Amino acid sequence: MDVSHPADPPALRPDPLLYPEVAAANGSWVAALQKAAADLQVDLGAVSAPESPTDSGRLIVARVEAPRGDFVVTLGRDERAFDLRMRWTEVEDAASGRTTELRTVIDIAHAWRAGDPLGELRARWPFLKMDELTLAHERGEAVAFEWQRVRNLPDHLIDHEIVEAAYAHPLLRSLFPLISHGSLQFSRCTQPPWTYDVPGLFPQWGGGWRAMRAIKGRDIPDHGPQTPQKAVAFVVEGLPDGCGPAVEGPADLLPETD
Repeated sequence: MDVSHPADPPALRPDPLLYPEVAAANGSWVAALQKAAADLQVDLGAVSAPESPTDSGRLIVARVEAPRGDFVVTLGRDERAFDLRMRWTEVEDAASGRTTELRTVIDIAHAWRAGDPLGELRARWPFLKMDELTLAHERGEAVAFEWQRVRNLPDHLIDHEIVEAAYAHPLLRSLFPLISHGSLQFSRCTQPPWTYDVPGLFPQWGGGWRAMRAIKGRDIPDHGPQTPQKAVAFVVEGLPDGCGPAVEGPADLLPETD
């Protein structure tokens, strides 16, 4: 029996009136970007398009490889515009923005590849959008930044009495705080995937808090609902061996233990 396979979706093609430099490069946005950079004597290193033949955007997307993550540029369809996205490997999307100037695209791509700090990039190109937590990651201050954010959350998201009780303990204050459905949890790294080995604090119906075992953590006694201070003490008792300040990055950067 014949089995028909759906044809690959047609690639989106840049409008030659909007992007004459792409038209001059036989419709290749990658080739046009490489030529424009070469004309400016800027080395962008490896530039590529999406590899999948089923990606309809393969003719309008260019990816510039960089040590800390890819710099991706997508051509606008209805107007001349270059949509930029910097994908920092450790924190996913680090920055994004839109410009109409190809020279600006090349300058930002070059600065990104060179490892220029995100704060400097935003100062030079104010249209770039960056999350403040991302900037804190780059400064190595993600834990302090996130604790401050959690302490300032609205009351309906978290009970501030439990937050302050946990924050008052130096060991917990050195971990990365996570909020989920009214619970306060902790990670020994500042970026996902989280460690899932530190007990969390969960509100109980009728009042009180309970320290509960993490998915990958050690078993801890169930002490029932407690005051915030006592529940925090039970979390500290259940910390994994060698627990120290959260590492800047994902869990695989933690030192291995026997």
